[in-house]
Amino acid sequence: MKNLIKKSRIILLIAGLLFSAHILKSENIISTKVIGKGQPMILIHGMSCSADVWSDVVNRYKSNYEIHLVTLKGFGNKENVESDHYLKAVRDEIISYTKENKLKNSILMGHSMGGFLSLWASATAPELFEKVISVDGIPYFPAIQMPNITPETAQGFVNQMKASMQNVTEEAYAQQQKMIIAGMIATPDKREQVVEMGINSNRSVTGQAYGEMYTTDIRPEMNNVKANVLVLGAWAAYEQYGSTKAIVEQNYEAQCKDIKNVKVAVADKAYHFIFYDEPEWFYGQVDSFLAMK
Repeated sequence: MKNLIKKSRIILLIAGLLFSAHILKSENIISTKVIGKGQPMILIHGMSCSADVWSDVVNRYKSNYEIHLVTLKGFGNKENVESDHYLKAVRDEIISYTKENKLKNSILMGHSMGGFLSLWASATAPELFEKVISVDGIPYFPAIQMPNITPETAQGFVNQMKASMQNVTEEAYAQQQKMIIAGMIATPDKREQVVEMGINSNRSVTGQAYGEMYTTDIRPEMNNVKANVLVLGAWAAYEQYGSTKAIVEQNYEAQCKDIKNVKVAVADKAYHFIFYDEPEWFYGQVDSFLAMK
C-alpha cells in the first residue's frame, strides 16, 4: 500500500510537469499579447497554466524587450481545440507567428511544456531564434523519472493519466490540482493562482497535451538547434523520492548533449516553478544569459 501511494504521488507530480498592450491573433490555437519595446521575447506558459504565470517576468523585462505573451487555447480557459497533434500544431503556429510578424533575433522562453515547445520550435526553424530559455522543460521529460520509458511504451501510462483527469468530479479534480501544485511550487502563497488556472483549463485539451508530452521525444532533433540555449532545472521536489541534485544535473545534461551551444543550471531549492521559488537565482541566470553576445 505504501508503494502504491508513493507511485501515485510520482504519477501526479510528473503529470503536472508535463499578462498597455495590444492583441495579435494567430491562426487557430495561440493568441498573443504584446507588451514593451525592444528585442522580441516570446513567452510560452506551461501545462494547465495561462500567460498570467509570467506576470513577474513581464514586469522585469518589459522595459527592454518587446514581450509576446502566448496563450494556448484550452489552458487557463475552457476553449476547445480539435487537432491530430496539439503540441505540433502549437509549435507550427509559433513559427508562423514569428515569421508573419517579422520578429528578428527572437528570444524564446518557455516553462515546462513551454520549454519543450521552445526547444522544438528552435530545432524545426533554427534560423528564426537567437536564444532559447527553457525553464524546467527538456526534450523528453518522462525519461527523467522513468529512464526506460519510450513513446511506444508510454501509451498505457498516458491512458491512465487521461482517465485520472477526465473521470472525476469537478470537486475531485480541484483537489487533484491542489495536490499536484503543492509538489510543484514550494512557495505556498503562489499556489492558489496556479491551481485556479488548472481548474479553469479544458480537461480534454490539457489531457491531450499531457499525453503528447509522453509520446513525443524530440531528443533526436536537438542537433538542429542553432540558438544559444539556457536550460534551468529543478530537483528539490524529487528529494523525497531519493533523487539528488547531481543526478538531476546529469540527466538534464544528457538530454541536452546534442545542442551545440547550451548551458544547463539546476536550482538548489526551487520546485518546478523556479521563477516563483528562487527568483533571485532565476533572474541572475536569465540576466547573465541575455547579456551574452
